[in-house]
Amino acid sequence: MKLNQDINTLILGCGSIGERHLFNLKKLGIKNLAIYDKDKKKLSRLSSKYKVKYFSELDTALNFKPDLSLICTYPSSHLRLANDCLDIGSHIFIEKPISHTISGVEKFLSRAKSRNIKVGVGYNLRFERGLNFLKNQLQKIEQPLSINCEFGNHVKFWGANKNYKNHYVLKKGSGVILDDSHEYDYLRWMLEDDVKSVFCQTKKIKSIKTQTESIATIFLKFKRGTIATIVLDYVRPNYERNCQIISENTILKWQFNPSLKKLLEYKTKATSKVTTANLSGLSKSLNFKTEINEMYVREMESFIHCITENKNPIINGIEGIKTLKIGLAALSSAKTGKPIHL
Repeated sequence: MKLNQDINTLILGCGSIGERHLFNLKKLGIKNLAIYDKDKKKLSRLSSKYKVKYFSELDTALNFKPDLSLICTYPSSHLRLANDCLDIGSHIFIEKPISHTISGVEKFLSRAKSRNIKVGVGYNLRFERGLNFLKNQLQKIEQPLSINCEFGNHVKFWGANKNYKNHYVLKKGSGVILDDSHEYDYLRWMLEDDVKSVFCQTKKIKSIKTQTESIATIFLKFKRGTIATIVLDYVRPNYERNCQIISENTILKWQFNPSLKKLLEYKTKATSKVTTANLSGLSKSLNFKTEINEMYVREMESFIHCITENKNPIINGIEGIKTLKIGLAALSSAKTGKPIHL
């Protein structure tokens, strides 16, 4: 299906994810691109590199009249900017999480629906080939009993920040629970089930000055009975992302391993491995070898098609809210020491 390449597109926030989307939109042939950021040096560099218009003032950027706005700023500014884009009739793609608080999100989505504005949320792992295969395999086995998954890597390897001690994940309103909401998002999506209750424990490390949790263990109970344990951190020295699903007769495992030895711009390779084993002794593995950036390209193609064809985005605002509520419940549970019922 041919992509609409004439769609006016504005990227708000030119950090690592904003630049990735800029690179991909150019790759997809989007012709009318502009960027906005308060950092004029960053704007000048990216404008020169990608040959796009740039704005350092929000009002001027909105006068570009984008058909599509990508919000790639800190989570605490997501909702404010989304409302500004909604006011000018722009469709809106918001990087995860949809916000750092539930306050105002439902009102925003109601306004967007009334104006037929599409809202998408950036959970790129839903477009990862190995996870999609795992989801497909999950439909073929018994109801999962338990799931264990984890993600971790030291914050100094996150993005292109040279001084990681100033990384936004360390600042109030962020933290590993909200910033890495991928894990509990993809569990909801794979199980096609909602979370019933959340319990969480967190800890800060002393070696990095931080206002947020450095490590979190989250326990989820799903409505159909599956229990899940998620471990998230920005502490461990090596990148790890995996998931193990246990049913009565089968174990499914997923491992995502980027090739971090050669960090070529958006060409870094990854192996996504899915292993199936059962009581009869059969075990088989399938490796998906791809570029990490591929899932981001597929994510953006999907959202642009939804705008063009007036379809509901795969990961819409309601999906974003459901995932956000889990993260906020985990933070509340860690604070109170009690499980939170959703």
